[in-house]
Amino acid sequence: MSNTVSKRERNLCRNKRSVTGAELKRMCPQQRARYQAYQDPPKEVQRMITSTNQRLCARKAETRTQRENSEKEDVEKKRQNTLIGQLKAAEARNRIRLMRLRYQKARAQEINMMIACQSTAQKAVRLEILLPAKVSKLSISDSFDKLERRRIEEILEDERGLTINRG
Repeated sequence: MSNTVSKRERNLCRNKRSVTGAELKRMCPQQRARYQAYQDPPKEVQRMITSTNQRLCARKAETRTQRENSEKEDVEKKRQNTLIGQLKAAEARNRIRLMRLRYQKARAQEINMMIACQSTAQKAVRLEILLPAKVSKLSISDSFDKLERRRIEEILEDERGLTINRG
């Protein structure tokens, strides 16, 4: 028993760095792992660790630059998409405007044709007043001057068509 106590004391007092290779081989894997956890790794392993760390740092820097580049591309793509959207909206507004103008022109031509085909001037003037060729936006002011207004009123009051005779 004294022999085992002295071994135990010797193991307690002994520095972990002073284990020989033969004793290290005799240790069970868990003890060997605990012992080697506190030891400095060999130079070859240290070189591999430093090269791995350098590769990791380079990879991290590369991914950072790729992320920055992709963010710049995303910003540029968003700007282009906004610009394309604005252009498409402008084109749509232009198509709508042109369609409205074509409709108004066709309507004006049809009304002018209807006015020209009236049998009497009185009917033509009445139709022209009721159906203006151009649609105005609530024009409160009178579009005719005094002379034109008086002439129109004469035509409208002429029941027998003596003022202007079409025919």
